[in-house]
Amino acid sequence: MHLDQNQRDDGLMARVRRQNERRALKLAERVPWKTLAAAVEDYTDWEVFTLWLRAVVTASRRMPADFACEDSRWHLFVEHNLPRLEKDLKDATDPGTEIWHAVSSWAEMNVFLVPWRAGWLDAVRYFSSSSIRSMKAWSYWESVDQQWRAAPPEEFPTFEQWRCEVAAVTHVHRGNGLAQQVFNTVGRLPQPVWTRHLLTFFDLIVFLVWMELVLDVDGSASGLVASELAQKYSGFELATSCGPKQAVRALYRWETEHRLAASNRTELLAALSFHVRYHPAYAAMRSYARHCHDQWTKQSAHRFPSFEEWREAADEYCEPYQSNGT
Repeated sequence: MHLDQNQRDDGLMARVRRQNERRALKLAERVPWKTLAAAVEDYTDWEVFTLWLRAVVTASRRMPADFACEDSRWHLFVEHNLPRLEKDLKDATDPGTEIWHAVSSWAEMNVFLVPWRAGWLDAVRYFSSSSIRSMKAWSYWESVDQQWRAAPPEEFPTFEQWRCEVAAVTHVHRGNGLAQQVFNTVGRLPQPVWTRHLLTFFDLIVFLVWMELVLDVDGSASGLVASELAQKYSGFELATSCGPKQAVRALYRWETEHRLAASNRTELLAALSFHVRYHPAYAAMRSYARHCHDQWTKQSAHRFPSFEEWREAADEYCEPYQSNGT
């Protein structure tokens, strides 16, 4: 059986995505996750901004009159680049794409200079592109770009208006089935309810990472794990005959069945898992767990940290930087 060209291309793209993901997750280990998460949020803000510029400039062939007032960090860019850019835009084949490239490159070399110099900017890009907000921004830009190329509006939106429209997006313009399912699930819930579910679920996932780590090193009869379970998940009974992975799966099933209504449990768990998987904290917790496992198994005696102690240390952990290209 021979694969057609589309199948070969899909396979190649899937391999490239996996390679990029592995590289980004490795680079993310160089920085505490809270620092990375803050950079990701800022990067996504700029992405929303540059897509607004791209759409307006493509349709109008000029810079928005008030774009330089949107962020104080733009003054340096405006001072050194705006006169040349405005001149170049008049003759550009695709002025929106040119301004988008120019502004994005400037931001990466100036606003995101720290992650660029430290070598973890690709991790910022990865987590930003995996975020729901980035998907909304690109979906909205694709939709508006098609409309405005055919019929530009009489008055273009301000950036604040654009940002509100992005936040209100409920449909992925080009099919990402899982992302669309997440959009639909979250959209059906009041925001406080979704936020409560997400915080509770993330606490569970982090606890499971710690629990599997301790059980694997300390054994299935770990008194520390039993004590923590009694405090956080009262009513769950851990069978000492279970291996670490079996114990983790058992607690996951027990907690999600108790917390989530059966009617929409599958869809809600998929949405929650999506948000956790593509958050820098999850990658950091798993990285720190691997580090702890390596260290603990080398020691004959060890005081294992409580869950809260371990979580605090995980929040601050980063791998020592090695300048060997890895």
